[in-house]
Amino acid sequence: MSKVFSKLKEEFLALLPPTIFFFVALHIVAFIRALMLKGTGISPLGSVSIAVAALILGKAVLLADMLPVINRFPDKPLIYNVTWKTIFPLEKN
Repeated sequence: MSKVFSKLKEEFLALLPPTIFFFVALHIVAFIRALMLKGTGISPLGSVSIAVAALILGKAVLLADMLPVINRFPDKPLIYNVTWKTIFPLEKN
């Protein structure tokens, strides 16, 4: 049972930073949209839907990071990975 809890803790701690980032970023976007929609009668997104979207986006970031094609240069300086990830969508295999 200890292995299960340690794996769950590891997954939770890995999921926390991207989820917090998306949670804050999506709340900023929702706040701006609420200001733009004020007076139109359209209701903006609620906090629960933003939290669910942040969890989904956080997990998507972790899954994408696990792909070997994305993490092509793990032992090189960071600029190699940043450049690769910037050019990657333009490349055709």
